[in-house]
Amino acid sequence: MDILATGRDVRAAVAGAGLLIEGRDFHGADLRGQDFAGTRFHNCELRGARLDWANLAGACLNHARLLNASMTHAHLRGALLKGANLRSARLAHANLVDADMTGANLWQADLSGANLCGAICLWGDISKARFAGALYDEATRLPPGFRPEAEGMIRFDMPRA
Repeated sequence: MDILATGRDVRAAVAGAGLLIEGRDFHGADLRGQDFAGTRFHNCELRGARLDWANLAGACLNHARLLNASMTHAHLRGALLKGANLRSARLAHANLVDADMTGANLWQADLSGANLCGAICLWGDISKARFAGALYDEATRLPPGFRPEAEGMIRFDMPRA
């Protein structure tokens, strides 16, 4: 049964942390500020979803379809976004510390002001992505030849515990 098709309130239906959400259609859904910490999204449609200020810490969004999703100020610390399609997604000021975006499509994504310390952004398409003011550190993994300062990124080496 699809949550959106029933007309029930999406926020109430998916509230809570550590869930497995499988095969749901959240295309264009308003999920701003919701707590999805540790949630595994399996085969979910999230195109154009509004996830601003959402807590997605430790969430598994591997191979998620997040085209044009808005995730500004979202908490994605330690999130798994391997192979995710984040084309044209808005991740401005998102906390992506230690997130794994290996193979993610970040074409035209907005990561301005995002915290990418310890994040892995290897082997995906990051062409035309915006990184102005994004933070990175010695643990951040970027594609070979990528010049973070030339993209407007700021090196921020904070002692790690």
